[in-house]
Amino acid sequence: MASPEFPSDMAFEILTRTSLETLDACKVVNKTWKNLTYKLGFMQVYCHRTNNILGYFVQSLENNKYVTEFVSMDDCMGKDPLNLPVETLNKPEYRIFNHYRNTKIEASSKQGILCCVRRIKNRNHMYYICKPSTREWKVLPNPKTRYRTVKIALVVLKSSPLHFKIIRLSQDSSPPRRRRLGLGNYCCEIFDSETYAWRQANTISLPYDVFFESSCLPINVSGLVYFLTDDDHVLVLNYNGKEARPRFSLPEPVIENKNYTDKKLVEYEGKLGFICLSSNEMLELWCIDNTRNHMWNKEKEVEIETVKSVIKYPSPVDFYDSDIALMMGLDKLMFYNEQNSSFDVVKLDRSDYSEIFPFRSDRELIGLKAIGENSG
Repeated sequence: MASPEFPSDMAFEILTRTSLETLDACKVVNKTWKNLTYKLGFMQVYCHRTNNILGYFVQSLENNKYVTEFVSMDDCMGKDPLNLPVETLNKPEYRIFNHYRNTKIEASSKQGILCCVRRIKNRNHMYYICKPSTREWKVLPNPKTRYRTVKIALVVLKSSPLHFKIIRLSQDSSPPRRRRLGLGNYCCEIFDSETYAWRQANTISLPYDVFFESSCLPINVSGLVYFLTDDDHVLVLNYNGKEARPRFSLPEPVIENKNYTDKKLVEYEGKLGFICLSSNEMLELWCIDNTRNHMWNKEKEVEIETVKSVIKYPSPVDFYDSDIALMMGLDKLMFYNEQNSSFDVVKLDRSDYSEIFPFRSDRELIGLKAIGENSG
C-alpha cells in the first residue's frame, strides 16, 4: 500500500500518467511513491503512456567534429524515441541540433534541456541552450573569460517558466609567464537565465597535481553539484558556484585498492551514487544516504560475465533504473538487467565515443526564444 487511502496499483496508474514536473514533486512528497518510480519497468510504462522520452545522447568524434546519436530502451524495441516524422536524429541528413555538425553537448538535465557549444571561426565558440524533443534553440551570450573549459553543469531550477543556471569551470592554459590563474586554480562562472548574463564566482582551488576526472560528468543531486577528481575525491558546489563543503573521498576500498577502474559518479534513486569495476571485475554501486556525513554504503555488487560475453571491454555508464545497468563496449551499449541477467543491446554507428549524456524529456514547448527578453 502506498498509504492507507491509496493502493499502490492506483498510485502506479496515476504516476504513469502525470507530467515530469508533477512526477518529480511526488517523489519528494511520498517516499513510497518515490520508490515506486524507480522500480523495474516503471519508466518504460510512463514514457509509453505520456509520450515522453528517456535515453542517452552518445557523442563521438568524426574527422575532428562532434557527431551525436540518441539511444534508449525504445531503440531495442524498434521504436523511434524522438518520434520525428520523416528524418530521425541518427540519420546524417538530419541534425537535430542545427545545420552544423560540429556541435558539442556540454551538459544535460532531467528536464530535457541541453547546453551545447559550437566552434566557429578564429577558435571562437557559440553557446546554446536547446530542447531536442521540440527542436527549440536559443543562442546564449559567451562567457566573459576565454579560459579552456574543463567542466560544465546545467541546473534547471524551474520548468514553467523556465529558469536555469549553467556552472562553467575553466582553466588558464597560457604559458606560465602569461598565466593569470595559478596551477590548480579554476575560474568559476555562472550563467543565470533570469539575468541572461554570466557572472564570475569564486575561484575553485585544487592541489596542483589534482585534476577533474575527464570521463565523469557532474552530478546534480539534492540541490548540490558533485564533481569527481582524479585523486578519488569529490568536489561539491552549490548553484552559486561556491564550495558547499570540503572535498570528501570515495569509498575506502576504492581508495586503498588501485585496481578499481571505470569510476563514475551517478544519480541512483535520487541519491548520489558511485559506480566502478572492482579488482575482481564486479560492477559495484555505492550510495550516500546522508550528504552531511558522506558515508558510502555498498548498494549492489553485480556479476558481469554475461556482459563480457556479448560486448568487448565493458564499462559501466549509469543505472537506467534500480535494476538495469547501462554498460558501454567498443561499439555497443547494453541495458543489462542484473536481476535476471537479461539484456538489450544497441549497436552504435561509431566506436570512438567521447561522452554519454542521460536525457529525460517531455514534448511540451517551453518558449526558449523568450528567455532574456525581459532581463535588465
